[in-house]
Amino acid sequence: MLHYARPLLLALPLALPLALALASVPRAAYSLQEPVDPPPVSVFAELEGTWSGIFVGYDAKGVELYRIQVRQTYTTIDGTRQKVTVEDVMPDGERITGEGWNTCELGAEGALVLRCVVEKSNGDRVEHTGRVVRGPSGAQELIWHTDEPERVETFRERVRREGDEVVYSIDGMGRYGDQTVLMAGRYVRE
Repeated sequence: MLHYARPLLLALPLALPLALALASVPRAAYSLQEPVDPPPVSVFAELEGTWSGIFVGYDAKGVELYRIQVRQTYTTIDGTRQKVTVEDVMPDGERITGEGWNTCELGAEGALVLRCVVEKSNGDRVEHTGRVVRGPSGAQELIWHTDEPERVETFRERVRREGDEVVYSIDGMGRYGDQTVLMAGRYVRE
């Protein structure tokens, strides 16, 4: 029986210095740790950059109400905030600019709490709450919603590849007073 223990006894002089050396190294330097979760604002990562395109509104019967040229820029500031700048060129040539924030935090139950607030040069203030959903293709998408007395809106935003282009699209519906508007936007990264 002793002959089975002999290799262990021979290895002991080699293992002892290694064990002593490891004991002097801080535990975090060699221990396996859980991966660090990305910061909450990473849900907005695909929006990062400048996008330009067209945003169109239709009435309940499908008649086009407006067609706006849009330029939007998203810039991540830190782990919970992304700056948003918007420039809309209205059908009559009027330029409306806006600045605001996308924010994302972990809620009490671990769910993400999203907010988008944009103040526009024409005095309009847009404030949405949002959530991350899995779209029809299985990819991550954002749903934004506003529920105010004269403004109820719901939008779906997603970024995807179409051929050689990366496309940011927005589809939504709004109720403004007694008018219902169906909306669609398609933007490409500059």
